[in-house]
Amino acid sequence: TLFRSRQDIYLAEKAITGFKDPSSGKTVAVAEAIKKNLISRETGMRLLEAQLASGGIVDPVNSVFLPTDVAISRGLMDRDLYRTLTHPSDSPKNFVDPVTKGKLTYGRLKEKCRVEPHTGLLLLPVLKRNLSFQGIRHQVTVNELVDSGILRATTADQLESGQITVEEVSESIKDFLQGSSCIAGIYHEATKEIIGIYAAMKKGLLRPGTTLELLEAQAATGFIIDPINNLRLPVEEAYKRGLVGIEFKEKLISAERAVTGYKDPETGNIISLFQAMNKELIEKGHGIRLLEAQIATGGIIDPKASHRLPVDAAYQRGYFNKEMNHILSDPSDDTKGFFDPNTEENLTYLQLKERCIVDDKTHLCLLPLKEKKKAVQTSQKNTLRKRRVVIVDPDTSKEMTVQEAYNKRLIDYETFIELSEQECEWEEITITGSDGSTRVVLVDRKTGNQYDIQESIASGVIDKQDFENYRSGTFTLTQFADKICQRTGSDDVLSSIRLDSLSRAPSSPGLRGSSLTKSGSFSDLFEDLSPIAALFDTEKLEKISISEGIRRGIIDTITGQRLLEAQACTGGIINISTGQKLPLQDAVSLGMIDQEMATRLKQAQKAYVGFEGVRGKNRLSAAEAMKMNWLPYEAGQRFLEFQYLTGGLFDPEVQGRISTEEAIRKGMIDGRAAQKLRDVNNYPKVLTCPKTKLKISYKEAIDRSMVEEKTGLRMIEACSMSSKGISSPYNVSSAPGSRSGSRSGSRRGSFDATSSSSSNTYNYSYQSTSSSYGGL
Repeated sequence: TLFRSRQDIYLAEKAITGFKDPSSGKTVAVAEAIKKNLISRETGMRLLEAQLASGGIVDPVNSVFLPTDVAISRGLMDRDLYRTLTHPSDSPKNFVDPVTKGKLTYGRLKEKCRVEPHTGLLLLPVLKRNLSFQGIRHQVTVNELVDSGILRATTADQLESGQITVEEVSESIKDFLQGSSCIAGIYHEATKEIIGIYAAMKKGLLRPGTTLELLEAQAATGFIIDPINNLRLPVEEAYKRGLVGIEFKEKLISAERAVTGYKDPETGNIISLFQAMNKELIEKGHGIRLLEAQIATGGIIDPKASHRLPVDAAYQRGYFNKEMNHILSDPSDDTKGFFDPNTEENLTYLQLKERCIVDDKTHLCLLPLKEKKKAVQTSQKNTLRKRRVVIVDPDTSKEMTVQEAYNKRLIDYETFIELSEQECEWEEITITGSDGSTRVVLVDRKTGNQYDIQESIASGVIDKQDFENYRSGTFTLTQFADKICQRTGSDDVLSSIRLDSLSRAPSSPGLRGSSLTKSGSFSDLFEDLSPIAALFDTEKLEKISISEGIRRGIIDTITGQRLLEAQACTGGIINISTGQKLPLQDAVSLGMIDQEMATRLKQAQKAYVGFEGVRGKNRLSAAEAMKMNWLPYEAGQRFLEFQYLTGGLFDPEVQGRISTEEAIRKGMIDGRAAQKLRDVNNYPKVLTCPKTKLKISYKEAIDRSMVEEKTGLRMIEACSMSSKGISSPYNVSSAPGSRSGSRSGSRRGSFDATSSSSSNTYNYSYQSTSSSYGGL
């Protein structure tokens, strides 16, 4: 300490009040007291140095600070003493820096002080041990923040010297320490109330799938949020308080590991979400959704350090890479994992968050639930343009369409497909939203392909001058559309092709026949394959229904719905006990599915029984319903693929399956649609494999399936843990790994499994179905 006793402090105070000269009885200043030996020179010099650094020399008689020159003229200080105090080389360093422990002058010590805002007082900082910040789940040291590139080294020095406080720095880096608000709850515009995500589902405002997505995003970004009381809670605590239900608890605990870390089964080390994805400990699509939520709320979370990372630091630590950055920065429909309940669009988490509002009191991000307003779609007049291919018969010189030539067996199927691809039917559509905004879309009515003009300009496919040329009439609609498609063409192109220039086929290929296209040999499907009827639980070694698999958590709801859709659109829900196919309501009555699932499957059932037409017309097939916009394209295409894979498209008019050739003749589909159906190896991956937890197509699911010899029912293996040890992101409870290895669907064999708790023995045989999918 500077003074060792109270007497020393009283002595220092006399530098202001003055020293009493015992010989004369007068009050004298510090400099005079030094000369008269009333105070030691060392102490006196220290007191004078403090006075000079504070503004001047104190006149104890008049109780004022005097400028140095005035003080010298009045004899309160001599010039030699002043020179000693102010000369750099002679200046005494009588004070100690509490941080560096080095000696320095009082003036230099003052420079290290910070001003307290509300008092204006100078505060000398001292070093605090264990200087740290509150991270997501635990404290974060200053050194860790410097190593992560969140704090500069100079800022750390200022912190340690006390020039800035932890509170001040915390405010500037809060997005890295805690992150910005995730979507914390729902704002119900009709009632003006704030509702928690799970509570909104219980009130019927959100679907269960949407609820799970939003709650998983909360868990993966730190905590489950109580938007009413502005609380942030771990999943376990949130469950105890009723913020989440038992049906979501295990799934949310799994998502929470994106914050606390995943355990590497090989090393036992804690690894990040991205590393867990690379090691296939978590399904990629599910991981992308959680990773995207983290980035949208501040950055990728380092589970070891308990804070978010800048992108560069995430790269260095292996928590992120350029490929994943590209996927997230340029999202496709497959990676848009969040659902907007207002518009029913699939969005990225950032896009959904941008549609939220911020609560003034809690500053939490809330998703508003609005009254749905449908966009108004209108077609402009005189904007329909076609490119037709006309075939000329050399014998009669008669012109006919490609379809007519094929129906008359004048061209073979390969030629029909090839010429159909050259035809198009463009239409310009102006879509007007409820807010009055408009956008122009070009639609090929033959294929359903759409091109948004504004997006094409923004992406550089075309420029504004091209659009202005089209508006001014310099380009026709067909020419403009071809420019976008990177093709050339002209308005109302009439391509005449003489039949003698084509290879004439004597007859149309039969149902079991084959022809050759650019893509190779193919034959239409003729084997009536059953859809996947059940799951085989490899842990309990038993056959179970799709619905039971959903209840057990070994298959997710979306995949379960897709498998049931395949049943419904090909004959009905399959009773796994009898093999009987039942309508939806009968299946509900028998408890095979619940009413909510039946509602979801209604469109799929109509794809089998037909969509009721208008004015007494026959029932429409799924393909025809798609053309009438009675059936959404994505769902309709899925139903057609399910039907095609299991034996052919269903025609409600004949109440049976027909080949794609017959469907073309009837006008149900065109050549391009048929070609898309035959390309079975490129079917979209709409399922999560119940065994491996990886994305697969329905074609791949059938390839992996097995057939029960006794009933002929087709089953696919399922378990709560994948054959690779990947825990399902959807399962209700963790389970040990699969007891059986992965089996290829490309071989035949048998699988015998006898349950220890049952006397029944199950015999299953694998069937290779890939040979049936060569094409049309």
